[in-house]
Amino acid sequence: MNPGSYYLYEYESCCRRRNLGFLQISSHNYSYLLTLHVKNLPIVPGEQLEVHAFILENQTLIGSPVALLQCSGQNLSTQLVISGERFPHKRTLKHIDGFIIFSITQNRSQHWIASAVPLPDFYSFSDCSLSTEESLSSEPENPSLSEESLITEDTVSETVSEAALSDASIDAASTEEVPTEVTPTEVTAIQDTSIQARKITHAEISTLPRRFWPLANNSFLLHGCHNYHHLLLIKEKDHLWLGVPGLYDPREAHMANLFGFPQFTSSYISILELTEDECENSESFGHWCRYLM
Repeated sequence: MNPGSYYLYEYESCCRRRNLGFLQISSHNYSYLLTLHVKNLPIVPGEQLEVHAFILENQTLIGSPVALLQCSGQNLSTQLVISGERFPHKRTLKHIDGFIIFSITQNRSQHWIASAVPLPDFYSFSDCSLSTEESLSSEPENPSLSEESLITEDTVSETVSEAALSDASIDAASTEEVPTEVTPTEVTAIQDTSIQARKITHAEISTLPRRFWPLANNSFLLHGCHNYHHLLLIKEKDHLWLGVPGLYDPREAHMANLFGFPQFTSSYISILELTEDECENSESFGHWCRYLM
């Protein structure tokens, strides 16, 4: 694809149905600004949409996720800043063939595509996000947050049915056995002795080491920060984790993992002094965390 405007068409079972709007792309170094204008999307308010960049190989659209959108209605007008690091196999825009959008709750047979190349009569979609995520990470294997404060899929599976987890196709965030979450008083004791946890703003990402600045454009992080107006920074000795506020849900766990935030904890809520617009009155509320260093 080249910078410019592309029509966005609705497809169902590989058949093009109608034009819903357009996608405009502009570039700056290795980052790209996507401007999306869509009308009459067949979705309900509050629907979440996955945006994937794709390349066409034979009859397969090979994609990786670049953004997660929250829709307040059937009309959508938004801008996204994304990194080329998110493109399939870390290709440049010139070697990307298009963008495909899925609803995370609807059947993927219905989707929306802006493409720079003609699509075959029959095609399939293959998600290469796991290999993309592996190639993005130059970090050693992530150490866990202190065991008392970490919730992984292993512990959540005690309260979520196996069928629900299977349906959401969640990748395990950790293979270690993690004990159940401790009480707030125990968390406070941990905080006093070894862990510092505090709220930060989106702008404060610039105070982190320079190599972490691109996280400011992470779509999952932007979505959580927009909804709850803060981020979580955890420091334990010489290690740092960054947390994005949100609600635990099997599908959300899948998206958090795709965008690089595989660990979930709710242990720091009691010590952050969150305001009403910074949290939810729900046992599912907490922070999706990513190990930095």
